[in-house]
Amino acid sequence: MGGDLVDVSNLSKVEQTLFITLQARALDSRRKSSILGDTVSDRIARQIDYDFDALRVTKEQYNCAIRAGELDECVRRFLARHRSAIAMDLGCGLDNRRLRVAPLEGIRWFDVDTPAVIELRRRFYSEDGGYTMVGVSLVDTAWLDAIPSDGPVVITLDGVLPFIGKDAVISLFRRLTEHFPSGQIAFNSYSTLAARLMQYTPAIKAIGVSAAFGFDDAGEPEGWAPGLRLAGESYLLDSPLAARMPWAFRLLGRVMSITPSAKREAGRILRYDF
Repeated sequence: MGGDLVDVSNLSKVEQTLFITLQARALDSRRKSSILGDTVSDRIARQIDYDFDALRVTKEQYNCAIRAGELDECVRRFLARHRSAIAMDLGCGLDNRRLRVAPLEGIRWFDVDTPAVIELRRRFYSEDGGYTMVGVSLVDTAWLDAIPSDGPVVITLDGVLPFIGKDAVISLFRRLTEHFPSGQIAFNSYSTLAARLMQYTPAIKAIGVSAAFGFDDAGEPEGWAPGLRLAGESYLLDSPLAARMPWAFRLLGRVMSITPSAKREAGRILRYDF
């Protein structure tokens, strides 16, 4: 690899986890029956100097594509109800959720990630009047002071929570609910077991990063910040998008769906209103 490819050697191990979801979306887009159809991710992945093969992304491509599509739909539904809302994708990586959602004019959209990731992101995306990229640490929530708070907000986090830890997540959620008058937070959750086993997956082992935060009770985040209330819990295996998986994965999904705990381990999307 090399040549005219974009150098990403400055990214930390945690920041490199964005390549897992990027590769998953890219691989999915190359399938005839693509779940997400994210050709933008495929184009970006081909321009980056990174050993994607070492990640050995296989089944993750379906899980990542389904959860991205489900989170996209969460945002679409919210923006359809609130035509002057604010949208934020926290830990956005190189995802192009804004392009997939295609918000109407008047929606203010903020993609937030670390300074190094946003510097990389600017190689592939450009800001405009309704779109801003913010390079900050999610743990240091002082950055929110520069974000407008004059409308309802829809906030997404995809694959982020295990890597910033429980205390930081609680602090972040409290700050978000204090800053905005109302809104919805949607994210994919990891069970306690799934978070513990994540370190044994090929991609995480290849990067050498650790992730440990997960929870089982969907009601638990209601205690993280005043006013948070569970608005919806959906399982990835129940998503209409799951029908686009190869037959072997659909069969495995049906088997896992028999047991509620196994179904939860396969992944779910949680939405909380405030």
